[in-house]
Amino acid sequence: MTDRPPPEDLTARARIRDAAIGLFTERGVEKTSILDIAQAAGVSGGLIRHHFGSKDGLRKACDAHVFDELMRFKEEMLEKGHANPGFIPTFDARQLLFRRYMGRGMIDGSDAAAEQFREIVDGTEQYFREHGLDLPDPRAAAAALAGMTGGLMILQDHIARALGEEPGTHEAMLRMMAAAGHIFTSPLATPEVLEKARAALAQYPRKE
Repeated sequence: MTDRPPPEDLTARARIRDAAIGLFTERGVEKTSILDIAQAAGVSGGLIRHHFGSKDGLRKACDAHVFDELMRFKEEMLEKGHANPGFIPTFDARQLLFRRYMGRGMIDGSDAAAEQFREIVDGTEQYFREHGLDLPDPRAAAAALAGMTGGLMILQDHIARALGEEPGTHEAMLRMMAAAGHIFTSPLATPEVLEKARAALAQYPRKE
């Protein structure tokens, strides 16, 4: 005996989930109705409630699926990158959609997006500490870096257009990532200027 749904139910569930991911990315959760999702998936609203209970339940399922897929993609890319330093990732339409979804989720207040952000900050801070980087506040530096990279997801359409690229394409994502990587590894100011900036900021007292 098993609680696993029959194949046709799994297919319908996946179709509903994928339709919701597309609409949530395009319109946001608040502006997407159960009826909209049902029409896009070719099912009834009742079937959506049967599988997910409510729009909130469906959103949580979408969040979990996208988060898991992005983490799997990240792990695969890290493994391939370690094996081949010259490896260049390929961002297919699904991966681009998932990144857009998470970017939208950061604006809409998705729990999965918030969890992913915290994990990125935790991992970045750990990297800073393990490699002995001389940072006065490693946690803040990790959070700021995560915010900058997260901003690429949120603003990717605007960035792509500013670059003269088609939004939501592999070429646009790769160009953004290459530019960001160059900035992160090549400071735009001299050490002397950076030290003066740090000293100036340190003079501002924190509010109790």
